[in-house]
Amino acid sequence: MKKAVLLFLYLIIGSTIYAQGPQHKWYAGTLYHTSGEIFDGLISWTPPRKGEYEDGDQVLYRADEKSEVFPIPYYKINSFVMGNDSIVVSHNVLFKNSPFMTVVLDNPTKLYTNKVMKNGFPLMINTGGFTGNVGMGVGVGTSVGGGVKTTYYYGISPDKVTKLEKKQFIEVMSTILADKPDVVAKIKDKTFRYGDMDDLINYYKTGQMPKKSYDY
Repeated sequence: MKKAVLLFLYLIIGSTIYAQGPQHKWYAGTLYHTSGEIFDGLISWTPPRKGEYEDGDQVLYRADEKSEVFPIPYYKINSFVMGNDSIVVSHNVLFKNSPFMTVVLDNPTKLYTNKVMKNGFPLMINTGGFTGNVGMGVGVGTSVGGGVKTTYYYGISPDKVTKLEKKQFIEVMSTILADKPDVVAKIKDKTFRYGDMDDLINYYKTGQMPKKSYDY
């Protein structure tokens, strides 16, 4: 019994320490400043939590691994490239607290995602004492239900977008992807549905159908 409790305690504490450790992942990229300057180097950005910033968001920039880190607020950024992601700034008041939009498709009608971290629910686990109330009781804080909430938007620019709703999926995505009739056909015959956005975009870009579990 004691071994089981200790193992559980180590696992929880380990995951908690990991969660509280360094959160910044750095990617090679380019930042386009509102001054017209272009900065190549390393960029770090993660979707903000709801209420994390009173007004806007920021990106961390450094020239290389040994250089000083500079936080750059959204209002000094036109756009930035981070790894494979191209991200632009929306000045739409709807995105006041999360103005960065990832460009999914740069077509005449563009497709964007807006990402926000879910706060999750705080959870305190008390290990209590061991058998006979002998031993150490430890309260360990963690959270459940976190992750990233991704919402799709479409429009002619990041300032003028409309949220992609399930009831509009066939009409809107058929228009956005109209340059590839075979893709549109699979939208209309419901091969791809509202919940299959990642697979649909990958098929549009590569022509490869997603593998199902029974294909392996």
